[in-house]
Amino acid sequence: MSTHPKRRLIRRLRLTLPLGLLFVLFVCSATTAKADEIAIWNFNDSDLVVDHGAGVLTTNFNPVNVLFAAGTATNARQGDPAGQALSLQGGTSNVNNGRNITFSVSTAGFTSIVVSFATQGSSTGFTSNQFQYSLDGVSFVDFNPAFTPPATFGSTPVVFNLSSIAGLNNNPNAAFRIVFNGASSATGTNRIDNLVVEGSSASVPEPTSILLLGSGLTAVGSICRRILNARRN
Repeated sequence: MSTHPKRRLIRRLRLTLPLGLLFVLFVCSATTAKADEIAIWNFNDSDLVVDHGAGVLTTNFNPVNVLFAAGTATNARQGDPAGQALSLQGGTSNVNNGRNITFSVSTAGFTSIVVSFATQGSSTGFTSNQFQYSLDGVSFVDFNPAFTPPATFGSTPVVFNLSSIAGLNNNPNAAFRIVFNGASSATGTNRIDNLVVEGSSASVPEPTSILLLGSGLTAVGSICRRILNARRN
């Protein structure tokens, strides 16, 4: 091969190599973050047992004041119907003011945690509800100011985006709490429905992506060998 064609070949191969490397990088980036529901309570079974995923919900309300009433489709997931909702009463002498519901949910394998739920309250129900989070399941920290539930569920859930709390990422001891205050009658209520804890997890590359990655690496290797051979000749 003459010197001039040889140089042209090397130049072409050098231009092709970066494109091959870009292809490999593109395939590698196929592992992307996606939002996943970690735990869902729809309360349609009139109990506190998690309905989808894994988690444990407890309360220190007087048991007689833990009821279930008509729910909503707002924030419903996985095709859940608008069945029942958790209904919490103020209790005799408003004894349940300052009490809470606590839900422990492992976030292992997840980041950017978000908690959301539908809520409504009667005029004599709890008017000041404080959302909290915990990194160890023991000590709880207020997140955002206390909120007042609307009179009806409406179409928009309450959403707490906890992505700024790095300690909740990949945490098997994560827990969340709502503290209820402001009830002014024994039968005043707040309802909570379609309680969802979700986060972002790394998706696994599909077999097609893995095959493309292998093809890309083979192509880059072939280009490198051609450059070396052109230099030797």
